[in-house]
Amino acid sequence: MTVRENGRKFDLVAFDMDGVLVDYLSSWTWVHDRFGVSNEESVISFMDGEIDDLEFMRRDIALWLKHRPGLGLGDVERELARLPINPGIGATVRALQERGTRTVIISGGLDLIAGKLAKEYGFDAQWSNGLEADARGKLTGEGVLRVELCNKRKALQEAQEIFSVTPERTAAIGNSSIDVSMFQASSLGIAFNPIDEDVVRGAHHVIRDASLSAVLPLLL
Repeated sequence: MTVRENGRKFDLVAFDMDGVLVDYLSSWTWVHDRFGVSNEESVISFMDGEIDDLEFMRRDIALWLKHRPGLGLGDVERELARLPINPGIGATVRALQERGTRTVIISGGLDLIAGKLAKEYGFDAQWSNGLEADARGKLTGEGVLRVELCNKRKALQEAQEIFSVTPERTAAIGNSSIDVSMFQASSLGIAFNPIDEDVVRGAHHVIRDASLSAVLPLLL
């Protein structure tokens, strides 16, 4: 690992959102739990390869619309505003950017919260999935796919191309098996408060801490 003159070890650091920036399993699950619905059947179908990402999102959104017909983007955004956020995000992003490191969010979660976090904490960019709405802001039942759950590496490679960064100069932080593909396109993969053994095995380091800033010694 070449360290730049200003002490920069990495040119790009990619952060998963759910479970890393957000102190909850998933932003999608947060909405399910707020509405009192369960997508367990869809999860099983997706993991078994019976449905793709778009159908997975359609089924999730259908659960919400069944619970609350006429649901709009603003309604979902209000529910997401209550999501608990992990401490240390601001300090982590600032410390990296002071050294010229680009920071991005790459998440299969909802852009309604990812975009808010990116703006609030100064991330350089974010990739996340969305909800299609009509001219009145009402959900159509379709999702907007930007990050494939089983291939987050693809979104990371888009970020690397935009910022002209090689895998050798990239680090990635995630908490679950779906983040391992990002680790494979990086020279450093950090499992932050991991929730399964796949991400532990796929990571170079494991961090268990309440604050995201615990990853900084590995990145600086």
